[in-house]
Parts: sequence; structure tokens; C-alpha cells
Amino acid sequence: MENITLSVDDEGIALLVLNRPQALNALNVPLMQELRAALEDMAADDSVRVLIITGSGRAFCAGADLTQNALRGDEGASIGELVADSMKREFNPMMEMIYAFPRPVVTALNGIAAGGGAGLALCADLVIASEQAAIKVVQVQQLGIAADLGANWLLQRIAGRGRALAACLLADTIPAATLQEWGMVWECVPADQLLDRARDQARKLAQVPAETVLATRALVDDSSACTYIQSLEQERQCQQKLCNAPVFMELVGQFVAKK
Repeated sequence: MENITLSVDDEGIALLVLNRPQALNALNVPLMQELRAALEDMAADDSVRVLIITGSGRAFCAGADLTQNALRGDEGASIGELVADSMKREFNPMMEMIYAFPRPVVTALNGIAAGGGAGLALCADLVIASEQAAIKVVQVQQLGIAADLGANWLLQRIAGRGRALAACLLADTIPAATLQEWGMVWECVPADQLLDRARDQARKLAQVPAETVLATRALVDDSSACTYIQSLEQERQCQQKLCNAPVFMELVGQFVAKK
């Protein structure tokens, strides 16, 4: 793999690094294909307990690589058709795989996440940012197109409609401290502590049964589409399933023993 690096430690914590620092880790087709292949392999590997995604160099991800020949295709196809096809074949499947990854996903936001990089950064279950990190949603202001890679959905849910619209329409650089204030990242740490802190939190997440992680993610994400009463019922059904798992009684015993 030339465009990403991947390592898994003896605790099952996988570290995936976007590795195109000379291009600010912009997303080209080879990188996305390597990333999808790595996600597929890790999803099938039960020894992987948590996934951390970060970038090499001074950026997390600059979004789509507009310097490649991505806008050239079959003669007669419009640019819009080419972009939509690329999103269908490459970008969106990659994002769907990260969003649905069967174990916890942590973003270690090491630098700027611009354009589609913002959606990529915020897609994780937990985002930890370097004090040097920032997000800048550039597509609307600088390219005259919509934000993508899930940024509209994520920003609105995390930061609220007003902040989501302002972030998209103005393309202001949102620094790490503001990201934390708005709830877009869980915590900010000095740059030289970022990966250590991400690993610390990953170890905690690794203790949670994978099925419980998936159930919690689904309950939270579905909550805005249902009423309070409906959410109560979803929680009831979820508890029935999770409490039947053998690990539940083991954890109950450990919890009681600590008291």
C-alpha cells in the first residue's frame, strides 16, 4: 500500500494513516481503493478491536484530489455525471464502510480537514483533535458546489442547523478549540500527545463488546427520526437482545464485585 499505512498492535488497536502528505492527504482513487480494501480486511478480522484514522504530515485530509484526471471520462458525459459517478463508485462506498465499521472508529485529527476531509473526520464514533487541528468546509464558497462525504448530515446533527449552514456557506476555518466548544470533537490535546491520547481512549473502547457498540451507534443515530416513546421502545428491544448475550452476566459479576 502506497497511499495509506496500517498497523495493528497486540491489543487489537488498528492505526490507519492517510499517507499522501505532499498532497495534504487528498483523496485520489488509489488511496480510496486501498482504504476500502483495508477496511474490508479489518472488518473480517476479529482481532481488530478499534480503528484509529489519522493523517500524515500537517494535514488530516484536504478532501478530493482535484489535480488528478478525475473529471475526465467517457466522451459525451457531463462533468456533473462524472462527479456523481465517482461519488457512487468510490467516495460514498468508502464513507459507508467507515460509518458502518463493526468496531469503534476514532479520528485522531492531526491537522486541517478541508472539503470532503471534514466529512471523513467527523464520521467516526469519537474525534480527538490536536490543538493545531481545524475544519474548513470549502466546497460551497470556493467551488460553488455542495458539501459532501456526509458533512451536511453530520454537521447538522452535531453542531445544529445554524452552525452547519454557516460552516458550509462561509468556509471559515474552525479551529480545534471551537470544534470542542461546538461538540464536534470530544477533546483537544497538544499535538505531540494526540496519538497517545487516541490510543488511551481506544483501549477503553476495546473493552466494550462490538455488538454493544453497534447497538449504541444505531440508537443514537436513529433517535432524531423517532419520538421519545419510540426511542424507549427501541431501547427496550435492544436491551432484550444485549442482555441475552453471555458477556452481560460476566460484566454484571465484575461490576458488582467492584462495589
